[in-house]
Amino acid sequence: PNAHLHFAAFPNRTVEPFMRIMVLISISFLVVSLLATFQAAPVLETCAIEEPLFLQMGIRVDDGQSQKLAALLLEVRKECLRATSSCLPVLETLRLAVWPHVQAEINGSLSPWMPGWNLEPLRGILAQAGGVSGMGTKMAFRHIFKAAGDTIFANLQGVTTDFKQQDYQELCNAFHSTDLKHIAFTFVRDPISRFISGYSEIEYRTRTGLDWPIFGSLAKLLREYPVGSAVRAAAFFEEFLRSGIDVNGHVRPQLEFLQPLSGCSLPMDFIGKTERAEGHWAKLFELQNETVPEFDSLLALHSHGRRDEQAMKTFLASSAKYMRALCWLYLGDFAVFEYELPNECRQEPMQSAVAMLRRVSLSGNPLA
Repeated sequence: PNAHLHFAAFPNRTVEPFMRIMVLISISFLVVSLLATFQAAPVLETCAIEEPLFLQMGIRVDDGQSQKLAALLLEVRKECLRATSSCLPVLETLRLAVWPHVQAEINGSLSPWMPGWNLEPLRGILAQAGGVSGMGTKMAFRHIFKAAGDTIFANLQGVTTDFKQQDYQELCNAFHSTDLKHIAFTFVRDPISRFISGYSEIEYRTRTGLDWPIFGSLAKLLREYPVGSAVRAAAFFEEFLRSGIDVNGHVRPQLEFLQPLSGCSLPMDFIGKTERAEGHWAKLFELQNETVPEFDSLLALHSHGRRDEQAMKTFLASSAKYMRALCWLYLGDFAVFEYELPNECRQEPMQSAVAMLRRVSLSGNPLA
């Protein structure tokens, strides 16, 4: 049988040109179809940190979740250490990213409380400080609550002239209006240690009536449980996860202190750690080519309740899931300020994300 196709309605001389036309039309439809397919294909999400950067640094990125988390932490570090207007929005994005992990640890369905300041209780609070060093440098101390603030105040007062405790707005405006050489600095603390100390501080305030409008409802909640007990600490922890304790500064993440307030930004030139306060105090002055003054770590110390601190430690030790929930909430502090994760928190994707961030250098990094 004849293997060639013929169209009976047409003479043979017309079949060949007709077939050519049909082939061309078919190819055209095929090309259009392929183009439509490519255009309709979903575009893969990209991260702020591109994979080639990690690969160049010898960092494996098999875990896409860790990579995306590291990318977000990089943005947090960049925006908040520079105190840009993007600091708060990126912290909000981080909160939404970590909240499902918090929920998973506590088997709960709480809505996330978002970063931010309840400014009303802070109005008129002289919680910042400034002074002029011996070499004429204007020094502005951005006080992060429960990170040796009173001790820094006392030491700064002893080595500067024109020392003054101020609210944030006054400190920030004076810093930007001076003709003197100037430096803005702060000190940070291990996030878990700070949370435990912050709990003790808030307990003291609820029992003495300090800041009663803020802590009134909390005091009513806690009075049902014995003072200094792990069950009372557990009730506080639950309320912290539920409300953030009215985003109180004694327990809120430290990165949130670095955001601009009332339109005034104070980028950090130096960030020390309370755990190495004497050495980092020396480094602060060495950077200014100043004579290094002695740092007295015992000045203005105050502790409001060893029993409360022990109660919270006992509660957190009762289950690793409570510690991991805290690590997720304070992930930005652990990563940006380069604190080691507790053993309970060395799990993926948290551990790899923190490790990736530390491998990416930051130009002008103020961290001591």
